Amino acid sequence: MVEIIQAKSLEEIHEVFAIRIEVFVVEQACLPSEEFDELDAQAKHYLVLEDGKPVATGRYRKTEKGIKIERIATLASARGKGYASKMVHHIIQEAKIAHPEITYFYLHSQQTVMPLYASLGFLPYGETFVEADIVHQAMSLVISD
Repeated sequence: MVEIIQAKSLEEIHEVFAIRIEVFVVEQACLPSEEFDELDAQAKHYLVLEDGKPVATGRYRKTEKGIKIERIATLASARGKGYASKMVHHIIQEAKIAHPEITYFYLHSQQTVMPLYASLGFLPYGETFVEADIVHQAMSLVISD
């Protein structure tokens, strides 16, 4: 069984951080100081649970531009099951409920996973840039009801 929950308890937030450490710090060699920031306290965090076990995470926050989707990460053992897509869809739905006035969603995609976000309707804009020694591309999605 697969479900997505908002991470609210200290234990759930620890699970979010554990996934991000495994994916971004261990696998991708990002510095912890680049991965964790003061925005974690402002963001809403989510977990994908597979049979009750946390396997993927993501966060979003409201900015002056719109809704920024960030830190989408899936453990290597759970990849290829569509959890990142499910997480992005879930975050968009949750953000639309919390902020119905906002129709602009954006993210900074690692260049290697741009096809995933493109498949969800996100379009690239601007030039590529480097964040945490990884090439990224800004992408956006406008949702009109």
